[in-house]
Amino acid sequence: MKKIVWIICIASFALYTTFTPAQQKAPQNTQPQSKSIADGYGNVKWGSTYNDVKPNVLGRIAFTDEKRIIVSKDGELEYRYGFFYPEINQETNQQPKLFYVVIQFPYISLDDMKKKMEEKYGPPTGESIKNNQGAYIWESESTSIIVWVDSYEKKPFCRKITYLSKVMAKDINAYHNLVFSKKEQEILKQLQP
Repeated sequence: MKKIVWIICIASFALYTTFTPAQQKAPQNTQPQSKSIADGYGNVKWGSTYNDVKPNVLGRIAFTDEKRIIVSKDGELEYRYGFFYPEINQETNQQPKLFYVVIQFPYISLDDMKKKMEEKYGPPTGESIKNNQGAYIWESESTSIIVWVDSYEKKPFCRKITYLSKVMAKDINAYHNLVFSKKEQEILKQLQP
C-alpha cells in the first residue's frame, strides 16, 4: 500500500513536469508564473507539521493517518491533506510535513472551472489537454496547481484539483531515489508518460 501511494505521488509530479508552458509575454529565460498563489493551501503553509495542519483543515475531519493524510469533508467537497514522512534515517522528533492538498467534488464543466481559476490566478502557465483529457497547471515559485480534466460524453469536465509544494516534491523525489531499489526505479520510470 505504501509503495502505491508513492507511485501515485511520483506519477503526479512527473505529469506536472511534462506540461507545455502557455505563451507568455515574459522573457524566455524565466518560467511563467501565476499571480497570487499562496505558499500552501488555505491557512496552512507547505512543510507545516501534521499537528499544525489538523486544526486548520477545511470541513469536518473524516479520516486521519498521523503519518500520511487527513481527509475532511464539507458537503460535496472532499479535501485530502497529504504529508511527507520519510521512514528511514528518522530523527526522533521529526513530524510529517504537508506537501499536497487534493480537492474532489462532483463534475463541473471545465469552462466554468477554468474561468474561476483564471479569475483567481490568471491564465494557466501550462497545459496538457488531448481529446478533452489531461490537465491545466498554474505555477508560482513554490506551488503548482493542477486542474485535472476528464472527458465525459466527449466534453471536458473537472472533478479534482491538486495543490502541490514544488520544494517538497523535490525532497520526495530525492527520498524516492534513496528508498527504491534500482529495479523498482526502472519500473516507476516505465509507468511515467
